[in-house]
Amino acid sequence: MPKNFYQQLNSFEDFLDITNDSYFAQVPKDWYIIITDIMSSTVAIESGRYKEVNTVGAAAIASIQNCLNGEEVPYVFGGDGATILIPPEKLEPVSKNLSGLKQLSKDRFGLELRICKVKMSELEKMGGKVEIARYELSHGKCIAVFRGGGLALAEKRIKEQPKKYSIENSGTQTASLKGLSCRWKPIPSKNGKVLSLLIQSRKKDEVYINILNELNRIYNGDLSSANPINMDGLNYYSVNECRRDERRYQYGFATFFNRFMEIILAVLIFKYKLPVFNRAYYTAAMRSHSDYRKFDDMLRMVIDCSSEQKNELQEYLEKLYKDDEIFYGIFESDSALMTCYVNSTKDGEHVHFVDGSNGGYAKAAIQLKEQIRSS
Repeated sequence: MPKNFYQQLNSFEDFLDITNDSYFAQVPKDWYIIITDIMSSTVAIESGRYKEVNTVGAAAIASIQNCLNGEEVPYVFGGDGATILIPPEKLEPVSKNLSGLKQLSKDRFGLELRICKVKMSELEKMGGKVEIARYELSHGKCIAVFRGGGLALAEKRIKEQPKKYSIENSGTQTASLKGLSCRWKPIPSKNGKVLSLLIQSRKKDEVYINILNELNRIYNGDLSSANPINMDGLNYYSVNECRRDERRYQYGFATFFNRFMEIILAVLIFKYKLPVFNRAYYTAAMRSHSDYRKFDDMLRMVIDCSSEQKNELQEYLEKLYKDDEIFYGIFESDSALMTCYVNSTKDGEHVHFVDGSNGGYAKAAIQLKEQIRSS
């Protein structure tokens, strides 16, 4: 199988195709699963630092993409961490880069980032399997879809034996967070509530299609209206707010000076509407380039809804849970967080990681794990 097998997969545009076998391919045996997560993230969340947790979680994706010079690899953002799959020839540069990120996270954010790796061949000996497909958010921009149960098994093994799978510090290389930013203030709900959802089937993948169809019905046939990135709610931080936040992203005056110049220009464009380029087109494109719904052996969604829609959905999920069809976690907030990774403002050159504010996916995971433990 070619090294760049992921880029060669045919993509799909309809999210309902997350269970369509024809789009999936098995990950090669010599590839590695990289899993990052923030230790004691619950403490940081409870102290109001979820924006920082999100930033470091997304930083793992940005730093790997930067050290691979734009080569596309499959990943999924999970709020307080990320999962990324890489070919074997990329393990050394990725390990060095992530070691730099681990140090930066500790020095600049006061957050302990755990970084581990599991080789696919080893995972398969444990009975694990990972298959990947490419879901096209918009023309030229895809995110990975995972199935097979292997990611959950890899995470379980890592938590059981963290020292065995840990990527230790290797050298003094610093992580490149070029393109990573979180300059948009929390985006308030348009309909009253933002829900962070985690749904895991206990039996067959078909249940996901049933859930998505039910969601589509709840949203009157337009599930895309659940996207929490609404144009009316976008509000940019000030120069000082961006500077204070992003000063922690880099080591060295020269590197930060270039970023500071970029911050000034960005604030002039997005906050004060400097007519340098088609700002309206880019901000509208952020909605179609956002990962508010994704799949990695479970359905992950951040959706904007009314109280009535929330109650209807929760009643439906609770029934499925009591019927032993699913496990689920749900967390309610009044806004969404958006962390951006932007190579350029052209279509296909940016992606926006979405989570619920005040805990989002991490808080929803608490309920999900409790249901699994009590089953």
